[in-house]
Amino acid sequence: MLSRLYRRFGSLSVALLIALAAVLWIASGEYLGSAEPETRKQPAELSALNAAPEVRVNTQSAQPRTDRLRVQGRTVADRKVTVQAQTNGRIEEMLVEKGDVVEQGEVLAQLAEEDRPAKLRQAKALLEQRRLELEAARRLHERGHRSDTQLAAAKAAFREAQADVEAARTALDNTTIYAPFAGRIGDTMAEVGDFMRSGREVLRLIDLDPLRIQGNVNERLVSQIEPGTEATAELVTGERVSGTVSFVASEANDRTRTFRIEMEIANPDGTLRDGVTAQMSVPLKQRLAHTVSPSILTLNEQGQVGVKVLDDRNRVRFREVDLMADKPDGVWITGLPETVTFITLGQNFVTAGQKVKPVTEAEVVKRLKNTPLDLPQGAPGMPGPEGRP
Repeated sequence: MLSRLYRRFGSLSVALLIALAAVLWIASGEYLGSAEPETRKQPAELSALNAAPEVRVNTQSAQPRTDRLRVQGRTVADRKVTVQAQTNGRIEEMLVEKGDVVEQGEVLAQLAEEDRPAKLRQAKALLEQRRLELEAARRLHERGHRSDTQLAAAKAAFREAQADVEAARTALDNTTIYAPFAGRIGDTMAEVGDFMRSGREVLRLIDLDPLRIQGNVNERLVSQIEPGTEATAELVTGERVSGTVSFVASEANDRTRTFRIEMEIANPDGTLRDGVTAQMSVPLKQRLAHTVSPSILTLNEQGQVGVKVLDDRNRVRFREVDLMADKPDGVWITGLPETVTFITLGQNFVTAGQKVKPVTEAEVVKRLKNTPLDLPQGAPGMPGPEGRP
């Protein structure tokens, strides 16, 4: 048929017929097709981008809390001195040994007296002579046979003789070495027969009652410790002791920037030793603190630890905090007002100064209650029976 049309009307006429048929076929789809409307994508709601983001919040009041600070330290004797010889001489007798307990004033060692008793007797005899000379000078001065200068010279000679007697007596007394206080003998540095010069060490004396435990405290916590507070300590040797905080330093160590504290404990039998490692447990002052989940702690640009809270205009604020204690029920923090609204969820997606929409825990629970849980099984993205509570 097309061949007959082609021979009768020519190629141009055939082309026009084909074009007309195509137009009619397209038009039939526009007007005679399905009445189902074409699915189109709804326009984006750009205004939602400017809405304040939602964050979960919890308003909380601080609670009074007394925490204990663990301080590493060591035991220190109350007093510890090195006893020295006060004069020259050979040790004639050592009356104590290492570990002996002595009382104040007890004799520790005896040096040879040598000629010191004789020198004392000589000084006393000269003193008696000067006393008689002074009395005679006074009687003659009263009668006008001695001048004021001669009387003054007699007085000076008498006083000089008195000083010689005192010096001779002190030299003799220094041959006996006494305990300056009650304590326990430590190391001994001399033996019988040793020649001692003045200032040479003889032995070490230690006073262990009371015993002290010294430690160093961070500068941010030292103000929370008060002298007179009851404290406890555990020694590395296993003993557990109790006592009181007897000293809190007012100046820091220049190298470590820490403050020294001391705890005093009774040690009447001397069983506790000097220089033992110990760990003190010291109560701090009662403070108002908040307990929070560690997950809400964050850092600011300066690396300070803090939390994000809301002010009265629902704007985000960063507040630096002090970590007081890390307990199983949460982290206890201080440095905040008594009542605070914490951002508990979404704090990592908001910045300080940003306005947000707070959602309380009660609102979250209410939303969950209104959420239908009987969803059709097998639907795309919908949970099956195992996904329902």
